Amino acid sequence: MIEIDINNKKDCCGCTACSSVCPKNCITMTEDNEGFLYPSVNAENCIDCGMCEKVCPIKREIPSDSFQESFVARIDDDEVLMNSSSGGAFTALSRFAIDSGFTVYGGAYNKCFDVVHESAKTNEEAKKFLGSKYVQSFLGDTFRQIKSQLNKGEKVLFSGTPCQCAGLISYLGKPYDNLITVDFVCHAVPSPKVWSVYRDYLNKKYKSKIKDVNFRSKVYGYHCSSIKIDMENGKSQKLGLNTDMFLKSFFFNVSCRPSCYECHFKTVDRVCDITVFDCWNITRFVPDKKDDDRGYSAVIVHSKKGAAFFEKASSCLEVHKADLDTLIKYDGKYAVKSIDYTEKREEYFRLINEGLPIDEVTKRVIPIKTKNKLMGKTKGFLHATGLMKLAQKLK
Repeated sequence: MIEIDINNKKDCCGCTACSSVCPKNCITMTEDNEGFLYPSVNAENCIDCGMCEKVCPIKREIPSDSFQESFVARIDDDEVLMNSSSGGAFTALSRFAIDSGFTVYGGAYNKCFDVVHESAKTNEEAKKFLGSKYVQSFLGDTFRQIKSQLNKGEKVLFSGTPCQCAGLISYLGKPYDNLITVDFVCHAVPSPKVWSVYRDYLNKKYKSKIKDVNFRSKVYGYHCSSIKIDMENGKSQKLGLNTDMFLKSFFFNVSCRPSCYECHFKTVDRVCDITVFDCWNITRFVPDKKDDDRGYSAVIVHSKKGAAFFEKASSCLEVHKADLDTLIKYDGKYAVKSIDYTEKREEYFRLINEGLPIDEVTKRVIPIKTKNKLMGKTKGFLHATGLMKLAQKLK
């Protein structure tokens, strides 16, 4: 029997390629005490074929195309733009794909607000993919579904983290002309368990269930994006990365997957067809363009197939050529750099697993400063009174 050798959890990104490829279905993705999934082998059913080791994208080097072009872009639909994390470039790709007969896969919320990979065949269905989800998504048997569709000649667009895209490509084992893969510049993936604990905290705090979540709400503008959580009883919470407990655990690197601290996929030369991420300063690339604080997307095309697809999909986009090195330097730092490890991570998960309330865990490990709370309240006051735009102009 072959044991999947994971001596260090940094060597597994949880992409599901191994469990998807197993011909005897003897590998299951099992949740550890931090809420992350890792492969577990059923010894009785294993036939020692070694396929699980061969498709691991961390252990296997996947060749990438040397083709590269870079752009900044924005969708021409104001409603989509304001509900997108940046400039709505992915929605443009998704719309063109669906209009061209593709099935689109991406991260979405289920009824419990877990993040799961789902498919969409209509633009109405694809609205669930709008906006970033700062949680590692549950893939289930997505890879197998995609392979079945591709082998039938159906067209598929898959979007996910760099490791998920690499895992899918490695699992498939050969290139498919009817597949487009889209990844994004990923800070890291936080724990689904921490997200679940935080949701339970909110349900108790507001005595209501969550109705909607937007991790990158533009209610205060693109450059002041906040997590906005609406409850079924009408109450709402809008907090930034220094004042929201979940966002702070993510951006202060205490709740992230171990593999994210030494990510194997931090490179400009990616195996996917297209990468999308934030463009924080449009005037750097288009000097005569005014920054209206609504966001632009950065886009890197990695293959000729991706270039042809992007060109056709860009009919509903405002597109500008951009220098790749400049994009990476100012907006894509985490395209090439892993997050820094912090020893506070061990204490954070220890307290979470001891059942300490998440507000108490935050107070002990990554306390929210009083000045940040005051700034958050001031921001809310300025927005409520209509003075936010004036304050931003003065700034």
